[in-house]
Amino acid sequence: MSDTAGPVRAVSLPEPRGSQVAIALVVAALVFNLALSFINASVFRVSASHVIGIELVIVGIAGAMVATRSANLYAITIALFAWLVFAMAARANFDPKIFRDALIPVIFFLLGRHFGSLAAGDRAVTISLLIVTAGALLEWFFLDLFLKYFDVLSFYRAKGAVDASFGGDGPGLYISGLRFDGRTLLPFLGEHRVSSVFLEPVSLGNFGAIAFAWVLLRDGKRPAALILKMLLIATVLILGDSRFGVYLCVIVALIYAVAPLARPLTVFVMPFIALILLLIYAWHKAGMPWDNTTSGRILASGQLLTTLDLSQALGLKTTVVDFGDSGYAYVLSQFGLFGALMLWSIYVFGCPAETMQSWRFKLFTCMYLVLLLSISTSSMTIKTGALLWFLAGCAAQGTRMAPGAMHPAALSAILTNAFRSPRRAGLRR
Repeated sequence: MSDTAGPVRAVSLPEPRGSQVAIALVVAALVFNLALSFINASVFRVSASHVIGIELVIVGIAGAMVATRSANLYAITIALFAWLVFAMAARANFDPKIFRDALIPVIFFLLGRHFGSLAAGDRAVTISLLIVTAGALLEWFFLDLFLKYFDVLSFYRAKGAVDASFGGDGPGLYISGLRFDGRTLLPFLGEHRVSSVFLEPVSLGNFGAIAFAWVLLRDGKRPAALILKMLLIATVLILGDSRFGVYLCVIVALIYAVAPLARPLTVFVMPFIALILLLIYAWHKAGMPWDNTTSGRILASGQLLTTLDLSQALGLKTTVVDFGDSGYAYVLSQFGLFGALMLWSIYVFGCPAETMQSWRFKLFTCMYLVLLLSISTSSMTIKTGALLWFLAGCAAQGTRMAPGAMHPAALSAILTNAFRSPRRAGLRR
């Protein structure tokens, strides 16, 4: 078959050696906070160093596995680290967390690419979905027992994520564990929002959207599996009152429908469009207070963006503003525009997606980031980030960046001949 042939078909290939370890790492990233919460409540007091240490172990093992398979890891890591060190030196503020945030997408994507497969992705989602649903049901039906062994608020205090004087929204729950302004999904269920293994509802909603996107992609021809998994996803989203997760699920269906019409360049400009719209909205609502509704979170994100000057947006000047409610402001202030563009370009133009199935999941991943960065920094957490990027690597197939796109070798040949003289290119004058 020639390099310029049409898109390849999705085929079932033997699973690479190490796929079980790769799945175990993804599941470990999903649940290790719950395990530490249990240890903190029942064994000994944990600290931020324990959380950081386990993250380093998980990312380190995944990185060691990938390092033996992919030369791309070295090139991307060197380029990213060089820029980030320069930016941190310019703003005289060294933060190791930024390196971690940059490496998680790279390492877990390559982990899925080299040690995963579509079948491995199926197993990772199924195992994760069963664990998360079990945790959600335990928390919902046996809240006192759950908080006895997993004192969520105490754990967040121990690791320094919540001030020790903060009382919380309820006994042992995280800040957003109760919805005092009323539920969006089935209000008769009350104020409690489950968090399951994530210990906070935001990541639960993000997980629901990721699982929905994969199940819709893969189980369309298996009605029994599709219905069962969709029921589990609906259960965790409803119990967690994850309205943004539900919105994302609706958007996933729309994205998959229009995928044949989408092109990489269109995807590339989406974050810039989102940034412009956020700034316009913030300027239009200047001086107005924001609330905890979706529109209010968008307003807060836009307002935080307006606090950045040019040097801060380039990542070259420090800022004391907390950007927890604005992913774009956080990315620009910490990675800088150049660093953010580097990562975005690598995925949009460098990630292969030759089948329509892989192209659809690539579009979902991009839209997920574009939308989530508009209201929070939750896309940075390893709890859901490891699963998302592992699945993105599992879905990546072929060599082209989109179905029907020109093979890189063919494009290179065209560009080379375009700059040759007619005689050297073997053409007549």
